[in-house]
Amino acid sequence: MNKKIISCLIIGFILCSSLNAQTTQEGNKGTASDSTFVFHYPPCIQMFKADYKSNRQTLQLLKKRLQTFSKGKDTLYVNGYSGECENDSRNQRTAFHRCINLKGYLINYYGLRERDFKTVNTPHNHPDLGDIVVISYSSLPPLKQMEEEVSKSVPAEKEQKTEEITPVVVEKETEPVREEQEIKEEVQQKEQQVVQAVEPVQQEVKSEPEQPDQPMQTDELVSVSQTSSRYVAVKTNLAAWAGTILNLAADVQVSEHISVELPVLWCPWYVSDKHAVKTFTIQPEGRYWLARPGEGHFFGVHAHIGWFNVKWNRDRYQDTSRPLLGAGISYGYLLPLGEHWAGEFTLGAGYANMKYNTYYNIGNGARIDTRTRNYWGITRVGISVVYRFNLK
Repeated sequence: MNKKIISCLIIGFILCSSLNAQTTQEGNKGTASDSTFVFHYPPCIQMFKADYKSNRQTLQLLKKRLQTFSKGKDTLYVNGYSGECENDSRNQRTAFHRCINLKGYLINYYGLRERDFKTVNTPHNHPDLGDIVVISYSSLPPLKQMEEEVSKSVPAEKEQKTEEITPVVVEKETEPVREEQEIKEEVQQKEQQVVQAVEPVQQEVKSEPEQPDQPMQTDELVSVSQTSSRYVAVKTNLAAWAGTILNLAADVQVSEHISVELPVLWCPWYVSDKHAVKTFTIQPEGRYWLARPGEGHFFGVHAHIGWFNVKWNRDRYQDTSRPLLGAGISYGYLLPLGEHWAGEFTLGAGYANMKYNTYYNIGNGARIDTRTRNYWGITRVGISVVYRFNLK
């Protein structure tokens, strides 16, 4: 009798373990694995919403995984699904824009490039997860193979669940040897089912990646994936405005990590015969961006050229036959505030040389003397509002 009780306890333990494993597997469906990341979308909505369902948690996992991403070697496969719109054409377009928007989000906030992706879009729902975009590494099996494995596992899970619910019937106490043998056989069957349930997962991890047969990649998508965005921006320096200096600047990307900025600053102010400030300055700068132009930290080398004519009380100061000249180095950081807007903070130091004449501050005042000054110190301070075009 004790052997029967112990055998029943063993069977109950195996049944509970199997049910827990199934519950855990179902609870994890639709979340990100180590190399596959699933992002959910509301029906017919193209824009990526980080706060929708489990998208924010999946983004954190993807960010951690991207720390080992090798640009130029690794590839991210982006698979878009949409099946809730009124027709296939609308579904195809919605899936396409979902992939583009999600890639743009990753490019802007995680430093990826357009050529790091390969994209396909499908005009119907994912068979289990509905409207989603799946991002996976090239080292994983294609999504079609994953779907087939999921669909095959569903009937097996239902059949296994039915068998587990079936109670073990003890017929008679007069045949203890036969009952024990039946219990042992059932225990062995359960153990074999557990092994069979684990084998597809192991095969999925070990299998080599294949190119998905469908869906087909559109010509429009190919043209987008082969091009990368080019950083072009206009900006104005609020710190200069605080000193009543009018200013405007343009910043253009010229290579993968380098951009060229050209700010123009001028003062046209005439207050009275005794006080007037008229200046015109340009300060071109070459910048090296640690991530990519238009985002994050950068270092710069700049030059400055300026002309001036300043009246102040008794004297008037004016540049000679040559303008103010100098150069310096700078550090800055650009903080994205949206798809196009950003804030930029920069500080630079360097050298300036100016040769100027001093006149009496009267009409046709005589020249008093000519002086030359050398300056070492702060040459650039910027707190700028930036508008980014992100041209293709």
